[in-house]
Amino acid sequence: MTVRAGRGVDPRRNDRCSAIAHAWAATTWPDPSEQRCSRGAFAHVVPTSGRSVAVTSDGIGSKVEIAERMGRYDTLGFDLVAMVVDDLAAAGARPTALTNILDVDRLDEPTIEALMRGLAAAARAAGVVIAGGEIAQLGPRVRGYGDGMHFNWCATGLGDPVGRPTTPERSPRPGDVLIALSSDGFRSNGFTLARSILEERFGSSWHEAVAASGRAWGEVLLAPSRIYAPTVVAMAGSAVPLLACVHVTGGGLPGNVPRILEGLGLRAELRSLPPPHPEMIELIEVAGLEPQEAYLQWNMGTGFVCVVPPEAAHEAIGIAEDRGIRCEAAGELTEGAGLSIDGRAWGFGELRYEEAS
Repeated sequence: MTVRAGRGVDPRRNDRCSAIAHAWAATTWPDPSEQRCSRGAFAHVVPTSGRSVAVTSDGIGSKVEIAERMGRYDTLGFDLVAMVVDDLAAAGARPTALTNILDVDRLDEPTIEALMRGLAAAARAAGVVIAGGEIAQLGPRVRGYGDGMHFNWCATGLGDPVGRPTTPERSPRPGDVLIALSSDGFRSNGFTLARSILEERFGSSWHEAVAASGRAWGEVLLAPSRIYAPTVVAMAGSAVPLLACVHVTGGGLPGNVPRILEGLGLRAELRSLPPPHPEMIELIEVAGLEPQEAYLQWNMGTGFVCVVPPEAAHEAIGIAEDRGIRCEAAGELTEGAGLSIDGRAWGFGELRYEEAS
């Protein structure tokens, strides 16, 4: 069985549509010079009454279906919080608050309780307050799996700019080191392709099938997202000069790392990344998926990347590992464009991406 890229979300089309939205948003700024953002624009910094605030919005997408299939809803809050606060951290901001919008077909109190209990736990872990939100009943406009309450869930986060990497002491340059922070699973991206592969192999009850690791596939995909923001904020408050940061979400490493290098004439050479999760390798093998495409669809074991000077790499790794996050000095910046990934340790060979995806 071969599953081609068209079965998943096309990250290239997603980027083109995002560019359209960004272009129209830019027309609303009276003075474009006031629009400050980190390299890669994971979040924007908006001037308000003499000070600035960082702001971003995101959601958990079709991971909702995994929760519906498994009948468990108390972990999704970690995915929602991670998608928002880690974007803020990548923009050099300390997350402070978030609001959320839950669109449902109908109300079910036990499901709402589980969702909000998980959201509160995740907010405490991230060090943010839940400042408000809305639950909107939209009837048949919201659909999903099974007979329970169906919903979509999004949030907006606010943060306090801490100066780096929004206004770094210096720009990234050749020789700087990329620190890769390992992930706990698929996070909230790439589920369309994963579900397609599993449904073709196991049928409609694919979530009950067992992966080679011994876990049910539904359990594998439901694993909550790690929240990196407190660790990144700790780095920013230390002696580590954070030159740029990457939250590895839609588009994977090839779709996100080049964003922070745009216009600098730099290339990322990634030679020692954290290993891909075994289930990701299993999906590649059973579907005949090209590893080149897999890195565009999934995080492949790396959820966040920090760029630091070589002399600061050891301290940055220590800060992350003290917080229970496996870290690797994954590679360095060189002159050029795009990025390359050394996947030989996992049988993938050398993967090269010559342009931002």
